[in-house]
Amino acid sequence: MAMVLLGLTADDLLDRPFYHPTFEEGLKPALRSICKQVGVQLPDVSDEGGPPGA
Repeated sequence: MAMVLLGLTADDLLDRPFYHPTFEEGLKPALRSICKQVGVQLPDVSDEGGPPGA
């Protein structure tokens, strides 16, 4: 919720670290889906869904 209040977008959140593997497993695919639905082109260096910590 705090991230929304800061005005961060889904692609902004993908650039931030995730400190818990469960959050990473759930949030990254959801954030990538949001970016795809709104037409945000993610950079090639974005995580493509590998296992957490990889």
